[in-house]
Formats: sequence, C-alpha cells, structure tokens
Amino acid sequence: MIPPAFSREQIIFKLEAFCAYQERCTQEVRTKLDRLGADESLSIEVIKFLKENRFLDDKRFVEAYVQGKVRIKKWGRQKIKAGLFQKRIDAKLIQEGIYAFVSDEEYQLVLESLIERKNRELSTEKNPQIKKQKLMRFLLSRGFQYDEFSSLNLD
Repeated sequence: MIPPAFSREQIIFKLEAFCAYQERCTQEVRTKLDRLGADESLSIEVIKFLKENRFLDDKRFVEAYVQGKVRIKKWGRQKIKAGLFQKRIDAKLIQEGIYAFVSDEEYQLVLESLIERKNRELSTEKNPQIKKQKLMRFLLSRGFQYDEFSSLNLD
C-alpha cells in the first residue's frame, strides 16, 4: 500500500474546505479521499469526523440538490431521482427529499414555464401533432412524468 501523500490533518483540512465550499454527499467525499490517497480506515475516520462536525450531511445535500435542480436547471422529479441515485444517496432520503424540499405549486410553475418557453421555440412548427410530440419528448427528457403534464394544455 502506498502511504498517503498528505497527513491526516492535511486531509481533514482539505476536506473541510471541500465541504464548506458547497454541499457535498458522502460519495463525493469518498472519491476525493481516494484521489488524496487515503486508505479505507482513514476514509471512514475522516467521514465520521466530517459528519460529527456538520461539514457533511446527506440530508442537507439532498435538499440543496433538489432545490437547485428544480429552480435553476428546471429538472423534473425523475431526472433528479436518477441524479441522486448516481450519487449513491439512500433511497429513503431520495424519496423524502424529492417531495419535501420543493412545493407542488413551485414544481407546477416550473413545468408550466417550460411548456410556455418550448411552445415559443416551436412556434414555426406547422404540424400540431409533431409540435406536441416534440414538446412531450422535451418534457420527458427533463425528467417530468407523462401524468404530470398530460392534463395540461400543451398547445
């Protein structure tokens, strides 16, 4: 085993700064620890330290992630779930967070604004059926489920 390039204190200092810069999940911290050359026992110890000192909190990460993806990226719940799953967040946390941190009203407003914007972009499309297909494909690619927008006026 190659000894770590940094001391325990240096690794903790780097990871405190890493976590203080923006919300991080445990998986991102593990990846960073691997890049810094920390072994498994040191990784576990550092993650425990970061959690005890509130630098690392997966629930807080889920809140920031969900709010950011809905408000800034304008993603739907399906795409957000997939992103959180890729970051190896606990399924229970994902399920709670996906509905708890963004109100249904705000989510609906985001969906409606996307429909309006895409309809403006597709205003030159002559065939209404093709226009509707393009709009639906766009919304699905953004992570919205069919039943979330099927009752809305897509014209």
